[in-house]
Amino acid sequence: MARGQDSRSEVTDKLSDILRRADNAPPLHKRTEAITQPEGPSQLSSIIQRVSGASVAEIDALIAELQSLREYLVNEGQRIQRELTEYIRLNQGAMETTRVITASLLKTRTESDRIQ
Repeated sequence: MARGQDSRSEVTDKLSDILRRADNAPPLHKRTEAITQPEGPSQLSSIIQRVSGASVAEIDALIAELQSLREYLVNEGQRIQRELTEYIRLNQGAMETTRVITASLLKTRTESDRIQ
């Protein structure tokens, strides 16, 4: 269970970091002014690749983390299902044993009442 908490915490931290960087980024109109005056098409392409590359890498990392977290949750769900099935089986066994003991005690009590 601690692994799930750690994974959730890591994802939350990463998302918070991305949002913090987005808040600290210059306004869009200032960024476009810098981009609209490139020295040439190759510089514009380079700027676009740098800006999009970091974002795509972060998104890919988050997707991988979410997929890992999903796999963990699916496995935990299956484990819990198995444990519940075993608990139900044990509970039914205990109930049947209780019924047998109760019936046996009632029979013993009835027989002892007849003897007296």
